[in-house]
This record gives sequence, C-alpha cells and structure tokens, in this order.
Amino acid sequence: MISGLKVINLPSGTVVDHPKNGELFILKTCQRTLVLGFNFVPFHHLGEMIDSMETHVGENAYSYLLETICGLKSKLLGENEITSQFKKSYSEYLGLSVKNSQVMSVLEKLFKDAKEIRTSFLREIGQQTYAGIARKLLTEKAVSGKVLIVGSGQLAEDLIKLLSRKYTIYLSARNDIKVKELLEKYPESNIQIVKWNDQLSWKEFPFIMNTIGADKIIYDGDFFTNWTKKDNRLFVDLGSPCVVETSYSAKQSVYRLDDIFEYGEALNHKKQQKVLKAHAAIETLVQKRKNSFALSFPFGWEELQFV
Repeated sequence: MISGLKVINLPSGTVVDHPKNGELFILKTCQRTLVLGFNFVPFHHLGEMIDSMETHVGENAYSYLLETICGLKSKLLGENEITSQFKKSYSEYLGLSVKNSQVMSVLEKLFKDAKEIRTSFLREIGQQTYAGIARKLLTEKAVSGKVLIVGSGQLAEDLIKLLSRKYTIYLSARNDIKVKELLEKYPESNIQIVKWNDQLSWKEFPFIMNTIGADKIIYDGDFFTNWTKKDNRLFVDLGSPCVVETSYSAKQSVYRLDDIFEYGEALNHKKQQKVLKAHAAIETLVQKRKNSFALSFPFGWEELQFV
C-alpha cells in the first residue's frame, strides 16, 4: 500500500476543496498545506496547481509526513503545535460520511510512530513552541503583570498553561462556549474575561498575546498608536493569516510570526544533535512501516480499487 502513497506540499493559504468521498486528507497550517492521497487521485483534484506542487511518493512520502508531524520540517524546529493540528484535521476527516481505509491506516500508524520519535529523541527540544517563545519574550519584559490572551483555541490554551502561574490572565474571544470550557478546565488560573465586543479596553493591557488568524485586520495603526504610549509593552501575534497592520515592528515590541521564527532559529543549533538521531530513527521506522503495510494489504490492492 505504501508504494501508492502521495503527499503533496503546497504553499500556505492554498485553497484545496475537500472531496466528499474522503479520497484526500488535507492539513492546513501557517507554513504549508498538505494533501495526502493515493495513486493519481491527489493530482486529479489539484489540477492547475501542479506548478506549485512539491510531491513525495511511497516511503519518501511517509518519511516526509513523519518528519512534519515531529516538527522537523517546521521553522521552529521540534515544535509540537503541528501534532495538535494533525489530530484536529484527522478528527474532522473522521467526521466525513465516507472515509478511505488506506488514508486512515497511514495516519493512525503515523501518530503512533510520531509519539515514539518524540518520546525517545525530541522530548526536550519540542518544548520550544510558539507559546514557549512568547513566554520567553514576556519574561524579558516582566516577571508578573496582566496579560491579555485573544482567542480560545489550542494556542490560547498553551499560553494559559505557561503563563498563569506568574501572570494574571485575561481572556477575550468570540467563542463563548470555548471560553467557558477553558474556565472550567483551568479554575486554578483565575482567568478574567474581557468581552469580545469590548475591544477598546484591549489597549489598556501592557502585554497582549493574539492567537487569532483571519482575513481581516483586527489591530490597525490607531490601535498601536494608543497602545504604545505607555512604557514596557509587548504584543505577540501568533495568528495566521496575520491580523496586524502597523509599521511597528519588534523594535517597538510588536512581534509577528516571522519574528517568532527568527527567534526560534537562533535556538535551533542547540538542537541539531538530537534532531540527527531523530532522523535516523525515522528512517528505521519508515522501513518498518513499509514492511508492515506490505503484510497488511494484498499485493496490488491500491491498484485493484481503481479497476
């Protein structure tokens, strides 16, 4: 089966429609759009996008998936948000009325292998996440104080876990259900709520962590003109697409994703030895999966289903 596996890497923001029959698994992140399928099916659906395709086939495709889910293809080497993104996309895939058993088999093996690699080789370097770097930037500014977290997704939850012991957490998000879930999940954090429609009050917070990505601007020039009037401020935008429109940069303590990537790059050289061991282990696991797939599926199975 693994010989028919195709993984296509497309630029971030590429729009790919989800087939209703579950022929493709699609993962969208701030760094890439991944399409997983078998044989010629992915190419059939992508059509004119062929010029921007980076294609991986067979065992190389499985190796690419494993390196990606382990954070070894990320700008923040070893980051673990990608694992949550994979699992969320797979949960959405399982919600389809029709699913492909081969796609499911590959992804389930992938999650198992990724856990083994991370546990054995990447436990420490994987702690260097988007939220982790945001915390490092914050601790350089202050060891305590009020922090506004905007959003209620996984990144917001990661920030709550990392910051609530030393900082007073304020949370503002449009999804009231998710906000309630976070309050119930972290009662000891004593999270304070700022209503979503009270965005004018956001300017009063010295430290803001935005986790929302959208196609519209939320923080414009006027917002930052007022916000930067006070000393010792920090704004970290972890959202994608970017919702910030201002001439202010890291020099004015306004950090975007590219700044986070650059900061993380400076730490990457410390991780290289562990990463090399992880790559070697991935090669071994890929061969193991190649053999197990061959035993699990009869010869020619992926071709037979298209006869």
